[in-house]
Amino acid sequence: MKRIGLPILLVLALLISGFTLVQNLKLTEPTGFDPARKIDAKAMEQILMTAEAPKTASQRRHSGVQAPSFTLKTLEGETVSIGGSRNRPVLIHFWASWCEACAVEAPTLKRLHEQYKDHVDFYGINVSTEEKNPERISAFMRMNGLAYPTLMDENKRAAYLYELHALPTTFLIDKDGYIADTFHMADPIEFEQKLERLSSE
Repeated sequence: MKRIGLPILLVLALLISGFTLVQNLKLTEPTGFDPARKIDAKAMEQILMTAEAPKTASQRRHSGVQAPSFTLKTLEGETVSIGGSRNRPVLIHFWASWCEACAVEAPTLKRLHEQYKDHVDFYGINVSTEEKNPERISAFMRMNGLAYPTLMDENKRAAYLYELHALPTTFLIDKDGYIADTFHMADPIEFEQKLERLSSE
């Protein structure tokens, strides 16, 4: 009998607890998008297998799954592109202001951003088509002390490319542009361990 990995157990636990709230998120293919660019089930399995594989400090292994590239605007109107090689690894965090689990995870993200902001680039991605009151986006950021940029996924382009099915969802991307890990929600200690590995690669 195969061992059930920790990420799968986390997903099951979140489903039971009601923290995976975007159950009705419909990801229709955006106009002009190549389906080959999106993450499929096989790629997701490869990401999780690589993330779970034991590694020594001297081993550096990526999943072989490149992070899909996209360009979105911040709340302030600045254009930001994600994808490809960078000087630092990247954390992207899909969320919405009405998401209860996003509010629960916010203190962890605030603390980890303050701790790793010089080593990892943080970006929140707000699924803004799901927002009933756009003003709550900036209010949520202020209330929770989140100082990293928030990108507005107004047409669910990024959500489509990353096969988003639940909020919150985090993707960790290494400096070479490959997805190192993904999870819906993590224990604060485990979350920090994942970031520590990402920042040290």
